[in-house]
Amino acid sequence: MSFLVLGGLGVCVLGAVFTASMILYIVAPGVGPSLSQTLVIATVVVALEIVLGTVVACLCSFTHNYTARLSRGVGVAPTDDRSDSTPAGRQGEEAQDPQGAPTPDDFHT
Repeated sequence: MSFLVLGGLGVCVLGAVFTASMILYIVAPGVGPSLSQTLVIATVVVALEIVLGTVVACLCSFTHNYTARLSRGVGVAPTDDRSDSTPAGRQGEEAQDPQGAPTPDDFHT
């Protein structure tokens, strides 16, 4: 998700750099760097922003999950992995009640 958000932000930055460069060329031709140099530098900066921002977001997610595991909080998944279909409230009930006492789901009205 952070990759997509940063990619969209990068497209906005490239559009703003292109617009500012065109305005500078119209107002004062030949004063600033060429349009191609400006776009190459902006593209490199945006690419670094996307890569580093995604890495930082992933590290924050891992750090949050580690602290949530230590404090028995809620974990965050970096993807939509739905392999564990047990609801969070039901996790660990099997270990607490090995006799298999009835649950609210067992009583149908």
